[in-house]
Amino acid sequence: MGDTARHFTLMFTGQLEHAEISSCDNAYCKYLLVYGDDWRILDGVEDGITQVTRKAGPDGHLVWNFPLDVTFKSTNAFGWPQLVLSVFEVDRFGRDVIKGYGCVHLPIAAGRHVRKVQLYRPLSASLLQQFTSWIAGNPAEFTDAKFPAMGHGREVTRVRSTGVATVNLNVMIKDMATFGYTEEAGPAHHDF
Repeated sequence: MGDTARHFTLMFTGQLEHAEISSCDNAYCKYLLVYGDDWRILDGVEDGITQVTRKAGPDGHLVWNFPLDVTFKSTNAFGWPQLVLSVFEVDRFGRDVIKGYGCVHLPIAAGRHVRKVQLYRPLSASLLQQFTSWIAGNPAEFTDAKFPAMGHGREVTRVRSTGVATVNLNVMIKDMATFGYTEEAGPAHHDF
């Protein structure tokens, strides 16, 4: 009697490395993993928050080097996990001000991967609301942290690009071939 796998396993380790946001002097990042109904976390956490960092060095990056470590199991590739980032600045009044949202699918191939995650923030619906939020120091935010990972409703959302975040990931895959998927190594660097 053979020992057939009941699910495939994916392990993602790495780090939220840094962000490049020109209009931001300090920042922290909240992250969240969004995945389909057939996916389960075997080990690790699905959300977290980094420390606050300040711009440093000649390149002016906001460096977190915050560790990521999560293991999933599934029988279906539908709902492949996505990493959602929400970057906030602490302003001079101690308020958390959104500086950018971003989302990227976790790599589908084993190996080391570098992902550049484009950051953006929503714009208010009218010029009056934009002016009022600028005066109050309270820009428009998404009400649901998972919204950047969802397709529904995004086509009517106006956003402004704010920067880019870099994520390094190491991916290990087990038993995907059992479910009809190929397990090939992919390219190490993508700018998404």
